[in-house]
Amino acid sequence: MKIKLLIILLCFPLGAIAKPNFMRSLYMADKRNYKADDELSMVGELGFILARGNTNASTLKAKINTSQELETWSYQIIADTLYKQSKRTVNGENVTTTSAHNTFLSIQGDYKLVEPENRVFAYAEYEQKRFSGFHYQAAFATGWSSKLWNTKNSELKYSIGPGYAISEIDEGSNKEEQKGIIARAAMQYKKKFSHQATFLQFISTELATSFSKTRSETSLSTKLSGALAMKLSLVLNHETSNNDDSNEVDTQTAVTLVYQFF
Repeated sequence: MKIKLLIILLCFPLGAIAKPNFMRSLYMADKRNYKADDELSMVGELGFILARGNTNASTLKAKINTSQELETWSYQIIADTLYKQSKRTVNGENVTTTSAHNTFLSIQGDYKLVEPENRVFAYAEYEQKRFSGFHYQAAFATGWSSKLWNTKNSELKYSIGPGYAISEIDEGSNKEEQKGIIARAAMQYKKKFSHQATFLQFISTELATSFSKTRSETSLSTKLSGALAMKLSLVLNHETSNNDDSNEVDTQTAVTLVYQFF
């Protein structure tokens, strides 16, 4: 069933490559106040790994990234999910278990000041990671954001400000909440080497007296045809807590297909 669903999802973009602006036309058809300067972007990402033999596992990774630049506002919404199942033999029977299930959602809105590159932002995120010890993690932050430069081929922007974080520790039947004030900082660098290849580096960190959380994503995408591209990415997650002596970095390397709807 999952393989059939994957085939359907992949075949739809392939059939729409000849008209990469088809989705944009549908979206803007009834939008009377739309301006050419209102840059809208929606990018979907999908990857599937099926392993058989000594290791029997299947992994599905999906992501959607939507952003838009308006006259006085800009926003970005990111939804990311990872799901992994593993098969093993127990007492002579094949048993399928879920070994990873991660969901991440974030939204950031920026209000442009007199100088459009300087902005005031509000940011919120929510994350669920099974088998991580947390039932959920959420954070909110507001502050200052700016683009240090923005040219045709490269862009560097950052945001920094105070916020508030809350998380629920999952200890079986016992659940404990952690709350606290944080300082959040994020930076994103984008470089277009050519019309076909784009490099992206993103890093964010949230610091509090009792914990720290850092996320880094490095990626290189190459256009295959029309609106379809292939992406190689490396994601690093590092978390520390006073209640946990572990100091490990979770890594995720993926090759995914990327389709740009807008």
